[in-house]
Amino acid sequence: MARPFAAERPVEYPATPAPIRSLRGLAGLPPGPRDRSPLLTLRFIANTPKFLLELFRHYGDASSFFLGGELFVAVFSPEAVVDVTVKKQHSFVKGVGFERMHKVLGRGLLTSEEPVHMRHRRMMQPPFHHQQLDEYARVMHALVGAHLEGWREGQQVSASDEMMRLTFAIVARLLFSTDIDRYAEGVQHHMGVAIDRIERTMLPGLDRFDKAPVRYFQKFRESSEYLADVAEDIINTRVASGTHGTDLLGLLLDARDDENQALSHDDVRDETLTLILSGHETTANVMTWALAYLRDRDDLWARVAEEADTFMPSDRPPELRQVLQAPMTKAIFAEALRLAPPVWVSPRRALEDVEVAGIPIPGGAHVIISQYASHRNTAFFPDPEEFRPERWVDDLESRLPRGAYFPFLAGTRKCLGDQFALLEAHIILMEMSRRRRPRPLSDSLPRPEPRATYRPKGGVPSVIVAS
Repeated sequence: MARPFAAERPVEYPATPAPIRSLRGLAGLPPGPRDRSPLLTLRFIANTPKFLLELFRHYGDASSFFLGGELFVAVFSPEAVVDVTVKKQHSFVKGVGFERMHKVLGRGLLTSEEPVHMRHRRMMQPPFHHQQLDEYARVMHALVGAHLEGWREGQQVSASDEMMRLTFAIVARLLFSTDIDRYAEGVQHHMGVAIDRIERTMLPGLDRFDKAPVRYFQKFRESSEYLADVAEDIINTRVASGTHGTDLLGLLLDARDDENQALSHDDVRDETLTLILSGHETTANVMTWALAYLRDRDDLWARVAEEADTFMPSDRPPELRQVLQAPMTKAIFAEALRLAPPVWVSPRRALEDVEVAGIPIPGGAHVIISQYASHRNTAFFPDPEEFRPERWVDDLESRLPRGAYFPFLAGTRKCLGDQFALLEAHIILMEMSRRRRPRPLSDSLPRPEPRATYRPKGGVPSVIVAS
């Protein structure tokens, strides 16, 4: 078995061309900072979302610059996003951040390249069909209710920790059909370490420190190994039981491709780790941001409570199509995903010379699209830093150009579990609106902590209040 941290790049993946280290012979590149000193790199590392947003505001829809001695091109227009993610997606592979993430998630859907990615995607689609999601909704609803029953009015909590525990309980039950609380604290800690190291060491050349005898870098490997241990322990226990079961893990173990081939043990492990991250960490983050934005919006909480009675009545099990139709609840999450997208940047690497929104990109260049920056385009989102879910209630999304709003990416790389995540988030918010909820203690928004996911810094201290 090949553990993700030490695994070589799979031979099935396309070969990546050499990086671009000079502008010599290149024409048509967009403008941008030409400072090759460490200062530009430090600015990028210190606050990457701010760096990208400043590029967008200063240079417009596209800019180019050098980091680590290699050419980067950042593109922000809807047309460019569609070119990179849909129309010309086969001219790109995942970029530097995803290369680092590969050391934790291996060949999971989030990190894999073609042809591995499409094979896995087709095999993993059945668990996310609408009929299956209705079954998940019932389990989610029960687990949310049980978690909220444990809260007492006046109790002080970390909103982030509470959302992490709740979403972990949900993904654990749906993935493994069992209680795996013994892993919860360790998974949350080591996933946090891994996410931190992925973003902080994403620039070209920093992978050379992975084997350095420095504690900071050693923790990256330790966390990756811990997470792999947990996934393999769960898988081995299931296989030894003699039955695969009907949960997500069972479906992974039973999945077959067009040639009736099963996923390998390593592939099941990597997809298990990917599901834990995408079904737990990302949803918890956007839920925590939503709670922070809603701190003083009792009017919106009242609207959500009304919708809960209409779209998720307590006298019958919740259904996907109903739950996701609640207009204000839907608008709140659209706005939270606009302002604080869990996946806030999506680096790519050009495999060949390609034109993106009329801009020539040389093969080997790093290409960055950013949900964080593009979602703040004033042409489509007036007062872009304001939390205004009301902007979505008249079906704004249908009137936006394709590529202006893409919290779950697009094309064949669009998140397979987007409906799962939205269903989970809607149920949590609706149930909190008619029971009790964490109200942030600070009257200011938490500082962002952008790592591989867009986290609120400090856990968001809160007090439990009645709804």
